Amino acid sequence: MAGSSRFREITIHPDCLGCLKYRWRATTSLSQLPCIAEVACYRLAIWLTSELRERRRFLKLPPTIMQRIGFATAFCLFFFCLQSSVNAQLSDADKQRLVSEIEVAVTQIDEGRFPDFQSSSEAVLLQIDQTKAYFQSSTDPANAGAWMAYFDLEPLADAIHSDQSPVAIGLAARKLRVRLVGFAAGLELRAVGDLRTSVETLITSVVFRDRDRRKELIARQLNSLVEIVRSMDANPTPMQSTRLAAVMRVLESSGQATDLIETLRQIFDEPNVAVVVSEAMVQQAIEREVDESRPVRDCILGTRIVGTALLEGRVTAELLPSADDARINLTLDAKMQGQSIGYNRSVRLRTISNGQVAISREVILDPAGVQFSADIPVDASLSSRIIAIEHPLGLVRKIAKKKAAQQKPLADQIALGKFRNQVRDQFVEETEGVVGSEPSALDRARRVLKRLSLSEPLQRWSTSEDRLSLQALFRRHDQLATVTPRPMVDECYPVMIQVHESALDNAFSPVLAGRTVREDELNQLLEKSGRQADDTATADEERESPFEIDFARLRPIIFEARDDTLRVGVRGTRFLQGGRELKQSMEITAVYAPVERDGVMSLVRQGDVAVDFPGGRRLTVSQAGLRRTIQKKFSSVFPESVLDRTLEIPADAKLETLRGRVFQPQLIVAQDGWFTIAVR
Repeated sequence: MAGSSRFREITIHPDCLGCLKYRWRATTSLSQLPCIAEVACYRLAIWLTSELRERRRFLKLPPTIMQRIGFATAFCLFFFCLQSSVNAQLSDADKQRLVSEIEVAVTQIDEGRFPDFQSSSEAVLLQIDQTKAYFQSSTDPANAGAWMAYFDLEPLADAIHSDQSPVAIGLAARKLRVRLVGFAAGLELRAVGDLRTSVETLITSVVFRDRDRRKELIARQLNSLVEIVRSMDANPTPMQSTRLAAVMRVLESSGQATDLIETLRQIFDEPNVAVVVSEAMVQQAIEREVDESRPVRDCILGTRIVGTALLEGRVTAELLPSADDARINLTLDAKMQGQSIGYNRSVRLRTISNGQVAISREVILDPAGVQFSADIPVDASLSSRIIAIEHPLGLVRKIAKKKAAQQKPLADQIALGKFRNQVRDQFVEETEGVVGSEPSALDRARRVLKRLSLSEPLQRWSTSEDRLSLQALFRRHDQLATVTPRPMVDECYPVMIQVHESALDNAFSPVLAGRTVREDELNQLLEKSGRQADDTATADEERESPFEIDFARLRPIIFEARDDTLRVGVRGTRFLQGGRELKQSMEITAVYAPVERDGVMSLVRQGDVAVDFPGGRRLTVSQAGLRRTIQKKFSSVFPESVLDRTLEIPADAKLETLRGRVFQPQLIVAQDGWFTIAVR
């Protein structure tokens, strides 16, 4: 072992030596794998060193170099083994790192970082005045009045001015915050966003208003976080992730434990949405035949030319491997045939032309949108032949023929340049029209996210030889993603979409948490998502009063993709219909499993819709009857089967090659928190 001190600095677990001496016992924990790998690679290094030392006389290298080569090779193997074994899970090292940072954070709670209730209240009043002034100056009085009526700012302003209790002010702030989040156009305005931010800060300051207890509150949250982290599985369960994210939001809103929060975000930073499109699908969307006839109107060397040109060819698409963005190479290969008449004073020259052109251009997809490469190589050739010179006098025809022969090389060169430029300009215009999205599309998406108080996802575009991939990290500054990478699917489908549980929770929680939703609003949301209205309601059901439900503030939407089943539902705190009301925590869920019928996949509900009440409190007779109503109402929200209908591309789709195309699900997988669906 001489000369191996640098490698020996790695700590070797004593139990691992026995595991290597004999066979790996079934009781060996996953946490010992790195240590086992270290010992195995250490022994491999010794063997490599000895083997190389025996052969050094042939290589003519010093023994120290031989030894270093052996250890370097073993270290590379060890690093590869370690990465492949722990990269995809929450490791014990990650958990220990979090626990250590939590323990440090408990001792570094800073009183000056807590939001101040008084200053937060004053900031809200200032922002209310600025919001009113903005609408009064930016729109007509009627529209400004409609917005003020919708916002209903006075209850919160009056509560602050009249020095009501912090609890009352916090309640008014929560009600206003609900109105500041939604799908209404205009909620994305900066004035509304600034008001929403100030209201959210006020809500937080109400929570931490007690100076004598807020440090204790954060300490309790940090201590509970230790228990959450220690209990987490390698692939955390939905509830473990929810509890972890909830505590992190409390810490983030209080301004405490900034290093811990950053560590959490670094660990839970795997992209949680992915879209994969095959090269064949890209080609079907973009490729097309070119068969265009266009008039020719030009003037070359004083000769006016009039005629027609026919361009026949094909636009093709090819994916170019790229790890930093997605690249598609568009190519136009075409032939040109033209007939024209040249007019020069009283002489007419009848000409036929033949040409070929090949143009390439790269389309680049990245977080900024659709871009095109500036380099557009054009390979073109053109030949023309005068087939007749027309004039009443033979002498003039003879002179014209001689003059045309003298000017033909220069005329052909000018004509080739114009042909190249015209075809290139047309290709640029058409590719941007076919492939390039509307400039406002990305802006519209950003506006919707701002209305819903959501952040724009981080995007990772890439292309391989046969696939175009988009991976997105969808979370706000106070949210987490996942530690589990998306599952790889070997078979290449035209389109595959993968969504992790965290993406749905991050999307719906800021919008629905604590919100009251009526039955008609829920039906509208379902219709927007593509669900058809249920026309099977009986006359008795139609006469029933519509219901409303208060969503829970924590995890209002349930979405669990585990063990090849999908569990979806809602979590509420109150259900009201007519004069009957149920104030209790409830979970309304349905479980779906993928089923294949005639080669087409769909999700089929397993059993009835479940209505559960966490906590186990006994229900009254009236509440038990309301439970049956809830189950019946949500049976239409969670139908017996979903994804059982074909997807047809609208007839007005921008890509005309896809218009009317029909797709059906061919793959549905729910595993390890990931829901995967592929269509063909």
